Amino acid sequence: MKGCLIGLSKLVAGITLAIVLFSLAGVATARYFMAKLSVLPPKPVFENDAPAIASPDTNPAASTPTVPEVAAPAPEEPEPAVDLPPGSYEAVVNQPVGLVLRSGPGTEFDRLGGLDNNTVLVVLKTSDDGEWLNVRIPSTGQEGWVKGGNTRRTDTAAQ
Repeated sequence: MKGCLIGLSKLVAGITLAIVLFSLAGVATARYFMAKLSVLPPKPVFENDAPAIASPDTNPAASTPTVPEVAAPAPEEPEPAVDLPPGSYEAVVNQPVGLVLRSGPGTEFDRLGGLDNNTVLVVLKTSDDGEWLNVRIPSTGQEGWVKGGNTRRTDTAAQ
């Protein structure tokens, strides 16, 4: 009987120790992921963002506050492009949140700006792997790369 009670007490102590260790490991894991998820990603910056106005305390030479110039909004539909390069076509951004224009075909390349939904583009070529599109914005002439699958050909391109 004495051996049975010792064995039972060892079993209870082992199970209790295991529960405590698993609980501590779970808490540590939860804290690790909460710390990682609490860091906000960097705010994206686009070319058309208004420049930040320096406060008078940081720039004593500024005697009057300056108001950033607001450019007129670009028209949604530019004039029809007559001179499309061979093999290119017109497309429209169909991603509701817009697209990031990059300097090369990949996320490791620099951001050149952003494209709003329904922006008209000229697709010049596709990357070798078919994942990225080299595009030109007809209204500004700016060229860059966007992720494929986020544009659709316009009706004028199908004619």
